[in-house]
Amino acid sequence: MYSKLLFILLVILISSCNMGNAPKLVSSESMDTSSNIPNRPLTLSEQIEASRQEKDRILKLSPDSPILKEERTNFKGLNYFPVNLNYRLDAKFEVYKDKEQIKMLTSKGEKDVYIRYGALKFTLDGVECSLDTFKSLSTDVDPKRLFIPFRDTTSGKETYGAGRYLELDENTNGIYTVDFNLAYNPYCAYNIDFSCPLPPEQNTLKVAVRAGEKNYHE
Repeated sequence: MYSKLLFILLVILISSCNMGNAPKLVSSESMDTSSNIPNRPLTLSEQIEASRQEKDRILKLSPDSPILKEERTNFKGLNYFPVNLNYRLDAKFEVYKDKEQIKMLTSKGEKDVYIRYGALKFTLDGVECSLDTFKSLSTDVDPKRLFIPFRDTTSGKETYGAGRYLELDENTNGIYTVDFNLAYNPYCAYNIDFSCPLPPEQNTLKVAVRAGEKNYHE
């Protein structure tokens, strides 16, 4: 089971910059005792921590890692906020009637085309928030995958200035759990050779999201 998990994470990490790189929670089932994961069912916080450990390990070891080769020897892992389940919250999803195609600017000045699909509505720190969600037109991306690029008041300070990403799988009931502990940086945060979509202006939150991945270079 552990080897299968490692393979799945490896596939995730060598995929394209814009989608598919989101942290995936490890199974809460008992894991191989040779790993650093407890040999018992994991709590949600432990699942998040375990997913971070595995992502760090693969970023260091994979030949396709976005981490620069000269940095991998001394790579000790990404920087994260401590897991805080207060940043795991319920959100309502409103699908847009007019699902327009938009051109999202990238870190290299290019433009990637997405479908502006709907909006996630939630309350964070007493502030009503909304984030547009997008779908990729790439045939390599699951059509049910929702892409949520965002900035917040930590962007350019504690977190990557160009913004971070979340991903969700579309469901039929319109209720989602948004977990900012799983917010992650695009590959261009580690390596400027990558071209990554930049969050549109409307996806700038007026609150501080001190959860998930922090700046890579501090």
